[in-house]
Amino acid sequence: MNSQLQKQILIGGLAGILITVLTWVFLGGKRDELVALKASIEALQKEVDKGYQLKANYEKLKIEVTQQEKLIEELIKLMPTEADKGEIPYRIKKLADLAGIEQVSFTVEGAVKKEYYTEYPFAFGFKAGYHTFGQFASQISGNEKIINVSEIQMKREPGKPIWPASITCRISAFVYNPAPPKPPPPPSGGAVAPAGKKAEAGD
Repeated sequence: MNSQLQKQILIGGLAGILITVLTWVFLGGKRDELVALKASIEALQKEVDKGYQLKANYEKLKIEVTQQEKLIEELIKLMPTEADKGEIPYRIKKLADLAGIEQVSFTVEGAVKKEYYTEYPFAFGFKAGYHTFGQFASQISGNEKIINVSEIQMKREPGKPIWPASITCRISAFVYNPAPPKPPPPPSGGAVAPAGKKAEAGD
């Protein structure tokens, strides 16, 4: 092999090495940019997936809220109104007569206001048999409006009276408290000056 051919081979080899090095150096930064871009795309895809999941959860929650609102509306219909709670003493007396028990006392107690309802309690005293009073309480619980019987106390009467027990209890009506009306929106276009101020400006 002559010296001229050796020089050409050497120059070609050096040129190939130089091109490889330059290509590596030139594309090295691009590769870093591609890796960073790929990582950014993956992060954005995760955010998109998270957004879709949040939307699905929102739609599900919206349906649940609608269902709960309908349930609350149905429960409100079962609660006594202001007019209903005034008739409770008469209804209780009528049920007691139908059950065959004797009402001996009746007291209106103070109303207890809660956030969503107001309790109107009444204290009653009866003379009855245990079985007949149980039937009477069952009739109250079957009322079309929600009426609660609580604090039942029974005392056996001595001897052999007509009614074997004296019974006291608390009967309450729960009246729904409607939400207060929302405040009106502020007037648009700024506040209106009082009439007196306008008159002074005109002078």
